[in-house]
Amino acid sequence: MSGGAEAAEFFVKSVKERIFSSDLNSEALTNLVAALDREMAASGSLGETTCVVSVLSSDGIAGTSAGDSGAFMFSKAGVENLTVNQLRKPFVGSGRAVPVGFTDSSLEGTLLLASDGLLKYTSLEKIAATIATADIDDAAKKLVELVRYQSGALPDDVSVLLARRT
Repeated sequence: MSGGAEAAEFFVKSVKERIFSSDLNSEALTNLVAALDREMAASGSLGETTCVVSVLSSDGIAGTSAGDSGAFMFSKAGVENLTVNQLRKPFVGSGRAVPVGFTDSSLEGTLLLASDGLLKYTSLEKIAATIATADIDDAAKKLVELVRYQSGALPDDVSVLLARRT
C-alpha cells in the first residue's frame, strides 16, 4: 500500500514517544492507537499500516491491535490468539481504524507479536515448532526464515517480537 512504510515508521515513533505518558492498560493503549489513527489520517501525507502494541508488567499482558498483525501466546497448553477479536480493516491511518484491546493475566510461555508478513505466509504449527526448539535469541531470525523465498526475498514486510519470562 502506498505510504505504508512511512505510516508504520510514524506509528512506531509516536508510540515510543507517548507510551510512557499513557496508562499502561489495554483501554489506554486502544485510545492511543485510535488517536494516532486520526492524526495520521488528518496529516494527509501518510498511508496506512497494521499494528499490535503490547505492554508486559507484573499484572500480565495488556495490548491492542488493528489490522492483520497479531499477538499469540505459545505454551505447553497450546497456542492462544490474544488478538482473536481484532478487526482486519480499516487499517491505522485511515481515520476509521477500530483498535481492539486484549489482556492476559500471565506470561507463561512465549509471547509473539508479529506482522502479517509472518502470519499470512506460514502456519501457526510451524511457528510453534520453531519457538519450541529455538533459543529465544535465535527464534526471531528463524521465524523470518520460515517465510523467506529461495531467492532471499520476503513476501511482505516481516516484523517479529518475542518475549519469554526467564
